[in-house]
Amino acid sequence: MKTSNKLILGLTISSIVSKVIEALRNKDNVTPNTTTTFNFNLDKPSVNHSAYIHHFASVIGSVNIGKNVFVGPFSSIRGDEGLGIHIGNGTNVQDGVVLHGLKNYEYQSMLAHNSVFKNNQPYSIYVGDQVTLAQQCQVHGPAIIDNKVFIGMQCLVFDSHVQENAVLEPASKVIGVTIPRNRYVAAGKVITSQDEADQLPEITSQYQYYDFNEKFISVNKELAKGYKRDDK
Repeated sequence: MKTSNKLILGLTISSIVSKVIEALRNKDNVTPNTTTTFNFNLDKPSVNHSAYIHHFASVIGSVNIGKNVFVGPFSSIRGDEGLGIHIGNGTNVQDGVVLHGLKNYEYQSMLAHNSVFKNNQPYSIYVGDQVTLAQQCQVHGPAIIDNKVFIGMQCLVFDSHVQENAVLEPASKVIGVTIPRNRYVAAGKVITSQDEADQLPEITSQYQYYDFNEKFISVNKELAKGYKRDDK
């Protein structure tokens, strides 16, 4: 092959690859839900202008995302079955995190047993401010996670309330309980009764992950601002 033809072929391939990458980057990954018998509305996510959502993340339906939120690649925030997913200000949703809830409406009527309530408003999942949802964790509604909570890598929160300043260490699971504020769940531990939850150890300044969440919040706020700037 002549050098000129090789150059033309190389430029053509490069152009095609660039267009494919650009198409992926511009893909609309923040979309309304489809209509169903339990929800006639096309709910489009509400995303604050300062939040950063990676182009390989997916945000669908009845979702509200607050200020300076970071949503990492391959995360899924799906408000099409459990309606009303709230992500508070300064929270970070890391790579591969899944947020989804049980159906909490039927023929436009709210199902209280599959909902949680914050300020008298029903939600499928309510995540407060300055929360870390670390890589590959799952939050399945009904669930409330209060402010300044750290949910570790590959954790599960289902049908539970995790109160302020709590820590779930990696691979722990909480199901059907309230985790009291300032308590931690050790790595890999499964909590399924309120008696177990009430006996969890308290977080003190001697706890090895005492200020872990603050570090995550600081880093990810900076990342959200930086990636938003780079996207312009």
